[in-house]
Amino acid sequence: MEKNELKIDELGEFGFIETIKDHCHYSLNRLIQGIGDDCAVIGPYQDRVFLLTTDMLLEDIHFILGKIEPEHLGQKIIAVNLSDIAAMGGTPLHGVISIAIPKSMNVASIHAVYNGMKEMCRRYGLNIIGGDTCASPHKLMVNVALMGEAPEDEVLYRKGAKPGDKIYVTGTLGDSAGGLKLVTEEVSAPESVATILIKAHNLPVPLIETGRTVARSKLASAMIDLSDGLVSDLRHICDASGVGARIFHHSIPISDEIQSLAQMNNLDPYELGLYGGEDYRLLITVPSENCGRFESLLEKDTSCHIYEVGEITMQKGIRMVMADGQEEDLSLRGYDHFIEY
Repeated sequence: MEKNELKIDELGEFGFIETIKDHCHYSLNRLIQGIGDDCAVIGPYQDRVFLLTTDMLLEDIHFILGKIEPEHLGQKIIAVNLSDIAAMGGTPLHGVISIAIPKSMNVASIHAVYNGMKEMCRRYGLNIIGGDTCASPHKLMVNVALMGEAPEDEVLYRKGAKPGDKIYVTGTLGDSAGGLKLVTEEVSAPESVATILIKAHNLPVPLIETGRTVARSKLASAMIDLSDGLVSDLRHICDASGVGARIFHHSIPISDEIQSLAQMNNLDPYELGLYGGEDYRLLITVPSENCGRFESLLEKDTSCHIYEVGEITMQKGIRMVMADGQEEDLSLRGYDHFIEY
């Protein structure tokens, strides 16, 4: 196939990024990290650096207006951006918000979205300092760009993992994916289960303080937030670090609610945990000699619970280790805007 005939759904989101990232840096002055991590890193300025991140949320791709309270949508818009700052071990400072609004949209609903955004900003000490507004022909679109900061020697990147490092996640996996299936009415569940999973999808919690604790400790080697799914985001760490990984099937943390949802709807709970996405936990790699101190440190963190789920390997690729010791290669997929799985 000729290169100019290749369609975006054949290339995929991350393949597309690979095609455009070359020749983007025309000056390396104060640029520490560009494309390829949760945030760009600029500096240093004395002993600190600035962290820059941006995320776009589009109606019917990232959210369904009739299925989420406008205030909750506003909170989620800020939370997913804050999660990138958390993944680098940073503290949020300022943000700009750009919004494209359908002309027929109710003003009160837009104000409610902004109220949700302002509530999250207040909670995490983030200033809204500007942005842009324009009309949209059909759908609501919101883009947020955030600036954070961190001590230069505490920033955690994707590229630090080494063979022998242990892999940790800061909570159960698949809850948001289960919530999305409930929101879109693909599945059903009792209210006691549905309420918890829908909340996990609509109101993710950015682990800013946990990220700072991990970064400050200097016990970890790499970190990323789980936005696209465990396998997909672990792949980013492996690719950046030039390593592979093994995940232990019996160690994947699955909540009781996901277990119930899966049983009632004939789903594989581990499929949701591995590939579901939008959990916004932190995935952290830790050298084995630091694991005891790391676990003791994180056990004091009341905002999350840590689980060891695997280890970094010299052999490339990501493999699943089953309970009987058998290993199988995992499909390197996850959420991709341009590919239907």
